[in-house]
Amino acid sequence: SLKRAAASVKKRDGVVSKLVTSPMFDKVSGALLVANAVFIGVQVESAFDEGGEPAYIPVVDSLFTVAFICELGLRMYAFGAQFWCDLNDRAWNYFDTFVVFVSTVDSIISAVLQGQSSPMGNVSILRLLRIVRIVRVLRVFRVMKFFKDLRIMLAAIASTLKTASFALILLLIAMYMFGIAVSQLVAEHVSQKRQQGVKFAADDPVLFYFGSIGAAVFTMFMTIAGGIDWKDAAVPLFDVGRLAVFFYIFFVALMILCVMNVLTGIFCQCAIETAQADQETVIQSQLDDKHRFVETLERLFMEWDDSGDGKCSLEEFKEHLADESMQALLRSLEIDVNDALTLFELLDTNRTGEIDLEDFITGCITLRGAAKAVHMEKQNKMNQ
Repeated sequence: SLKRAAASVKKRDGVVSKLVTSPMFDKVSGALLVANAVFIGVQVESAFDEGGEPAYIPVVDSLFTVAFICELGLRMYAFGAQFWCDLNDRAWNYFDTFVVFVSTVDSIISAVLQGQSSPMGNVSILRLLRIVRIVRVLRVFRVMKFFKDLRIMLAAIASTLKTASFALILLLIAMYMFGIAVSQLVAEHVSQKRQQGVKFAADDPVLFYFGSIGAAVFTMFMTIAGGIDWKDAAVPLFDVGRLAVFFYIFFVALMILCVMNVLTGIFCQCAIETAQADQETVIQSQLDDKHRFVETLERLFMEWDDSGDGKCSLEEFKEHLADESMQALLRSLEIDVNDALTLFELLDTNRTGEIDLEDFITGCITLRGAAKAVHMEKQNKMNQ
């Protein structure tokens, strides 16, 4: 009986694992998350209605919560301890658990509040519910786990956070330096004018944009971030002096033409490296590369098969291999062709004096790579 029970558990575990790891399960989970994201928007929109929240909202929300609990439970059951220890998906699994837990707390609190006579009976519970419902929006981010392009974009954004922090520091330093230079000239100009009896209005442009260090730095930020047109801040500086105008124009040119372009290039490079490092993308790229490699070899073999019998003799092989264009093509496929006779012997695995398409493709895949692959294979044969 113990053996039958163990076999039953093993069979059940295999069925659940097969279900959870199937592409259809991921697609259904992704569709469920998209539907829930739309529902969250509907739920928030309904809060503005004067008649209150419709009766179906809590029911649908509870159904979504139950569905997510079932999905998470199946994953935990199928993967066991690997669910918490897998280096590739561990972060996503912890995130899923947190979001499902928050959703469950939201449903429980909502059910408790519905049973009260007054919705304002417990202010602390209401505040907790408000926080929980804000955090629940994170459930939308789980969609990115099931769609490769979205996942790569999220990983690329995360990989640039460190670079972005240093870029922000660089921009703050530049804005602070140029802000001090311009605001100092403005302060001297305003002081001289006031000594001459000139009064400045509170909304005077030069004071609005450069009336203090904070205003000057904020103006520099708006200039490079699209908050204002740089001409609007430059025109008032003409009354201050040419030096103030020069500092401001130099800042605009340096930031927009140099620094921002360099930072954009760095961010793009980080995003490209992250996309290339994505495991599924690397695997798919390798499969596509092998498929193109095999198709090229098939076309090449058909050109070499002059007799049309599906085989290539040594004479045909030598004749076509003497063509420089064919040599260049093989080199582009990372196949060394310096020794034609040795190459043919290595491809002729059946020792028939002829090679067919299967031998040609298999041999070329084996010899692809290192520059001395043919010679290494020849040395191995000699040692045998």
